[in-house]
Amino acid sequence: GDASGIQSPLSFGGFGALIRHLPRLQSAIDDALTSDLLERDDLALINAYQPSLSGAWLFQRAMSIPKGAHPPPTFINNLLGTNFGVMEKLGDGVLRPFLQDVIQFGPLARTLLNMAVSNPPLTARIVYEVGPSPILDWVRHFAAMGAFSALDGSVGAGMKQLASDETNMLSERQRFVLRRVEEQWRYGSGLDYHC
Repeated sequence: GDASGIQSPLSFGGFGALIRHLPRLQSAIDDALTSDLLERDDLALINAYQPSLSGAWLFQRAMSIPKGAHPPPTFINNLLGTNFGVMEKLGDGVLRPFLQDVIQFGPLARTLLNMAVSNPPLTARIVYEVGPSPILDWVRHFAAMGAFSALDGSVGAGMKQLASDETNMLSERQRFVLRRVEEQWRYGSGLDYHC
């Protein structure tokens, strides 16, 4: 499962989660080859920053015990039990994407809020175990995930349409960039996933 390194540092869906990127990757690679956009900067757009992936590391970090740390023996079980209990109560729209390595802003925000309300001591323990500095860094990715979700929802479809219209004044490279940015927002927010 964890062989799908493009997907996340903590993999529940593994190979299946990686499969969701194949249409995006195939299309982008074909686009780059067809348009002769093979420079480093062009190809970097194919696998650009995705905050939903960067946000996934908090779960991995909370469940790994660094050398010399001594969390309570029940910490990870409490974390998993609370997390999955909350997700189960929130329904399939929250649980299924998470189990398939798709982290989305809305479901994650609801899960974290419900975890904090249902088990405040666990929330404090997570902050203690992970540390405030890494959590503040994670908040940056979480905020970016929210921004990507808003951008994809508000202008993503229009960008996709503009990029596919070959009658406009955009160059091939500009259309390529627009397609990659739209994909970055969609996949980076987890909004490519549909239950």
